[in-house]
Amino acid sequence: MRLQVMAWGVALVLGGCSSAPRHRVLEPVPPDVAPRVAAAEATMTEVQQRLFKRLTAELERGGPAAAVTVCRDEAQPLTASVAHERSIEVGRTSHKLRNPKNAPRAWVAPFVSAAAGAKAADVKPVVVDLGDRVGVLKPIPTAPLCTSCHGAREALSPEVAQALKDGYPTDAAVGFAPGDLRGFFWAEVPR
Repeated sequence: MRLQVMAWGVALVLGGCSSAPRHRVLEPVPPDVAPRVAAAEATMTEVQQRLFKRLTAELERGGPAAAVTVCRDEAQPLTASVAHERSIEVGRTSHKLRNPKNAPRAWVAPFVSAAAGAKAADVKPVVVDLGDRVGVLKPIPTAPLCTSCHGAREALSPEVAQALKDGYPTDAAVGFAPGDLRGFFWAEVPR
């Protein structure tokens, strides 16, 4: 409910700015849009599952420092592959970026800013009317396992800290605790 309330506020603020796009939150989701939202949700879930499977395998093989290389080298191509397979644009973003390629799209940025620092349980998925497209946001909660790479910087192992320094010189995606909102999956589908 918290993000939905923030989303309405963001939509109202954006609607009052002449240079800002006018996107409105679709709540409830209209029946004619529901199948497109379901396709977007399935695509985000597929990315999440494939990435989790790959990260888990690498964690078991080489530990958290090895998992950093999976995110650095494989997450973007894996996401692009799922997007291509399903013909749906999809990605991940956060208010604390590790990879600059995950910067939020213009329509996503107000929601990311509004939810920064929230607990994931307080943030609900959002569906946004983008005109000829529909945007869908799905919160990414911080799981306990995530904190080995996304936890407090001073608590990271020396190997992980070095892997992050080497792979992401401008890394800001630390300081999360279990249950924190770490970011969002987003998808755009044609209306």
